[in-house]
Amino acid sequence: MSFSGELDKEREQILHLIRHASSSWAAAMRSHKLAPPDAGFAARLQELSAAASIEQQAWERAHGVGLAWRPVPGAENSAPPYELRPGTGRRGPEELWRRFDAAVSALNTAIAGSSAKMVSEAFGTVAEVTADLAHAVRAEDETALAAQDFVRVRAQA
Repeated sequence: MSFSGELDKEREQILHLIRHASSSWAAAMRSHKLAPPDAGFAARLQELSAAASIEQQAWERAHGVGLAWRPVPGAENSAPPYELRPGTGRRGPEELWRRFDAAVSALNTAIAGSSAKMVSEAFGTVAEVTADLAHAVRAEDETALAAQDFVRVRAQA
């Protein structure tokens, strides 16, 4: 196979990865849009982190072979689903939410441009902070359940 043929095959694989990443990201965002109040919040955050990580990897590879991101007009003004917005009773450490908000803003700026490298880096930051949030929210949930169990056992005694 020629160098050109190998490059075409690699680009085809990367485009397949990008389609998969885009689908995963869309599904993760839909799960937040359709979320019941609080149920499974940590799991949804973890799913979003995983989807952002796949996007990061796909666009890192795309950048490596010279593919560009197609700008999304108006992306700078996009807002995440309601349960991820400030002032909606988001659970978890406020500092992590400030980092999340900054990461979302950076992602919106990146996807309004054409740099696959910037898009990759921005998705990587979203993946990292969302994983941290998922861990923190899961820990809060476990603590709350343990406290409820303790109260229930004491009430029965």
